[in-house]
Amino acid sequence: MYSSYTTLQRVQLAKQEYLDTQEVFLGVYAPGRNASLKASLQDQLHRKFLLTDSLRPEALGSAVGVLLVREDLFLMPTALSCFADALRSGADYVTSDAVFGYSGVTTLYHSQGFAACPGCALVSRELLRRCQAEARDPENPVELLTLAAKLRRSHVCLPLALAHYERDICAEDVWSVKGKRVFIMSHLLDMTGAPIVLVSAVPVLRSMGYEVVVLGPEDGGSMPLFLEAGATVITRKGCVQSPLLWGLALCADLVLANTVVEARAVRALSGARVPVLWWLHDAFAGYPHIAHQIPRELGENIRLYSVGSHAANAMHSVRPEFNIRPLIYGLPDYAAEKFSHYDLSYAGGRPLFATVGSFENRKGQDIFCKAIRLLPPETMKKASFLFVGKAAEAEMMDAVRSLTADCPDNVFYVKRLTRDEIKSLMAQCTCLVCASRDDPMPTFVTEGLIFGKPAIVSEHTGTAGLITEGVDGFVYEDDAPEKLAERLAWAIEHPEKLAAMRPACRELYESHYSKQAFSDSLQQAVKELTGE
Repeated sequence: MYSSYTTLQRVQLAKQEYLDTQEVFLGVYAPGRNASLKASLQDQLHRKFLLTDSLRPEALGSAVGVLLVREDLFLMPTALSCFADALRSGADYVTSDAVFGYSGVTTLYHSQGFAACPGCALVSRELLRRCQAEARDPENPVELLTLAAKLRRSHVCLPLALAHYERDICAEDVWSVKGKRVFIMSHLLDMTGAPIVLVSAVPVLRSMGYEVVVLGPEDGGSMPLFLEAGATVITRKGCVQSPLLWGLALCADLVLANTVVEARAVRALSGARVPVLWWLHDAFAGYPHIAHQIPRELGENIRLYSVGSHAANAMHSVRPEFNIRPLIYGLPDYAAEKFSHYDLSYAGGRPLFATVGSFENRKGQDIFCKAIRLLPPETMKKASFLFVGKAAEAEMMDAVRSLTADCPDNVFYVKRLTRDEIKSLMAQCTCLVCASRDDPMPTFVTEGLIFGKPAIVSEHTGTAGLITEGVDGFVYEDDAPEKLAERLAWAIEHPEKLAAMRPACRELYESHYSKQAFSDSLQQAVKELTGE
């Protein structure tokens, strides 16, 4: 039934029970262009909704409420039934927290904290009377909608996507009329590193007084996190190539462009009045494909930041003249949070060494496999090894499958873990291993530091520049399995010394990756950029 909807929309709509609202009569007031609205009302199975061109009492008859509409829209078959049921339950003001459509390509989700004046809302007859008494024009839907949001007594926000708007999205849809505005542009809304760390920026920006709007593609899992953090989210497939949506940036007081993938948008905004914080998280591997989109010169309104020296060096490989400042991401203190603890049962009473990430050449799972094979047999048997990640490249996956087949008792593979399972893994493992050939700042290593767990990392990671060898981690060179094997062997044979490193690992998290450290760094960057 919901096959054409996004994942989040399907979840929302699946919660909606069929409602018998035959006894509820509603008026629908949309004095403007309303061709789509007329068509959708004609599709209703029962005729309990009257499209009226007047709000005079005699025109509304016995209607118990009125849906005020300020623009043309198409109402889904369940929409008015959902509105009517909320009114019957005692609400005097009913809205939806999700509006999708905009000619069928753009979706808008408002967080509860940033509900701008809606395009439509259901009001009770009593609330309508009070709004009309205060209105300069008692039949202006825009003015009445604004007043209704202020004068309401009992508000119900339906967790459903109900209305399909027949126009392009505009600034008034996403921001209030007052306050500072920040527009965040992200090429992904999935559960990978770049969008996940971007979520942490939302509460920081809100604490500075900004309304936060995030533009990204279809939801890949992280959109509910942005909404929970208090952002409004706009989704549109291909948003990275959409100058029409980039135009919303010109209505903002600050733009945060996340990763080098936003190069085209940054180029379009270069020289504009709005300050742009371009935050780089990218590996070297991506630059050959996007270098031609990166401007040769940047306007004074553009300032570059990176999550570490590795990400900065990647940009400098194609634009050595750019000035890039550090801005390391922050992650919540998962160790202090309540989460469901799972016994993952991979260790088998042995020290557990784990790596997390998609299976691709730059992530170096094959190097880790070779290093394990180089361990002395008696040393290897003392430890367990876990690979977590989806197969992106067959060569990497084949290396892991071959190793698990040869060592079924202590080498394991799992495609994915839930967020609580990842946290459980970090709490239970002995040491993290990041054998990446090219990795700006691997988040799973940072998550390990939250739980005081050391990591063995390649020199080609951003984390390597922050580690003090033998104090809060280890760094090996030259992508050499032999050198990784040496550090693995030492860690396996000296479990007590490895455990003694935990306080230093935790200190590394608190000083560089904590919410407070990130908040301080981001606030300073924003203030310098905006001149606050």
